[in-house]
Amino acid sequence: MRKRTLLTSAVMLASGLAPVAAGTAQGAAGTPGDINKDGYRDVVVSAPDATVAGRAKAGAVVIMYGTARGIDTTRRTVLTQNSTGIPGGAEAGDRFGASVVVHDLNADGYSDLVVGAPGEELHGDVGGGMVTVVWGSASGPVKGKTVADPWPNDHDAYGRTLAVGTYNSVNPVNDGKLSIAIGANDAGVTFMPANLSGQTNTSGTGTPFNPGHGIVALTALDLPNSDADRLIIHGRGDGDDGWGYDGRGDDPRAWLMTPGGQESSDLPAGTSSAVGDLNGNGSPDLVVGNPEDPAQSPGTSLGGRVTVYYDAAHGGSPSSVQTISQDTPGVPGGGEAGDRFGTSVAIGDTDKDGRADLVIGTPGEDGNTGAVTVVRGTAGLLDTAHARNWTQNSGGVPGGSERGDAFGSSVRLVDTNRDGYADLLVGGPGEDGGAGAVWSLRGSATSLTTAGAVSFTVAGAGLGAKAAAARLGAVVTGP
Repeated sequence: MRKRTLLTSAVMLASGLAPVAAGTAQGAAGTPGDINKDGYRDVVVSAPDATVAGRAKAGAVVIMYGTARGIDTTRRTVLTQNSTGIPGGAEAGDRFGASVVVHDLNADGYSDLVVGAPGEELHGDVGGGMVTVVWGSASGPVKGKTVADPWPNDHDAYGRTLAVGTYNSVNPVNDGKLSIAIGANDAGVTFMPANLSGQTNTSGTGTPFNPGHGIVALTALDLPNSDADRLIIHGRGDGDDGWGYDGRGDDPRAWLMTPGGQESSDLPAGTSSAVGDLNGNGSPDLVVGNPEDPAQSPGTSLGGRVTVYYDAAHGGSPSSVQTISQDTPGVPGGGEAGDRFGTSVAIGDTDKDGRADLVIGTPGEDGNTGAVTVVRGTAGLLDTAHARNWTQNSGGVPGGSERGDAFGSSVRLVDTNRDGYADLLVGGPGEDGGAGAVWSLRGSATSLTTAGAVSFTVAGAGLGAKAAAARLGAVVTGP
């Protein structure tokens, strides 16, 4: 992998993700996350290691459409780089779908897909990576266009991670309009106009992360009624971290970038994050998951933790801080090395009480069988005293827990049936020896319930009954 000199654009990152005014990319009527504009939010599930036409790890993306009954596994669209209208062609190692964002990019009311294929060979650059926009329509996503890489010689794995939003002051030409933030195997983030017009109007920002580890995650932070939003950038190591938890200098770090490229230096370490109003006071809260939470003695780690910064999504000081691990009273289980509590986090209102709830994925729990923990929101701190765990051995959850399933590697809360309750989608990419699977649990007045719970494997996702090692559920995303 080539090393990249940190980008020093004259206009540094003023990151932001927010609803924008009418006439811009959110101006058209439409339900966020509704790809075919039928009024229901849809869910996108990736199988980045799926074999396509005999080519291993070419990758596939599956759109599962929301209905009045929730996710309907019989209504789906499977996209690969061999699909009609999708640029490129399926090749071994492309890993199409390793990252996906769903957002209405062109203000037509149909949500679109931004898909990363970080292993793509492009113009002779092996592993250089590629990003594709696939436009939503009444018949689903059927036509795509490649997002240019302005610095192909500076990095590999372009499209490793993605986010979409209004990045004010990043690029004066695109100021106030949606842009795509693109991470790669270096320490910089690239920004491209979301409507793909004038793709030469680009900019980027450098970070203090170790470029040998790259940007590992990007999280959009929508601020209501604001055009000065935020972007959370997760990387590994920086100039001040010494050798990190394990002596390798790869400890996780998080930046909250604010307008003008300012950095919130007191963010907790972590590799995952989510934003939502957990206490119902109208101000978004920030959750950072750190599955590699360090113990006191060097070279060891606990089972992971999450940190909640209340009212701090604007980049200011939190009104309060709450730290949750499996050793927190009321939280099921106990912290053990390798649990990876906090690998994935999601926020949504599962019980329709006006306060969002937190779901935490623990894919390493109990020999990598995996689990998810649900902690409900209150007017104060999250209610850890009544936290609840779900596994494949929980009554009503389809399937059964097996070593290596990695249930909880990805989690997402989306109201797929338009009843006002957020439903939980859980990815277990290790299911069936790495073929992968996804589960859906409904929201209700008492939070999540197994009534009506469904799951689907590679066969149910349209990838074929023998799609071994596809890792379906490695990515689960939506609005």
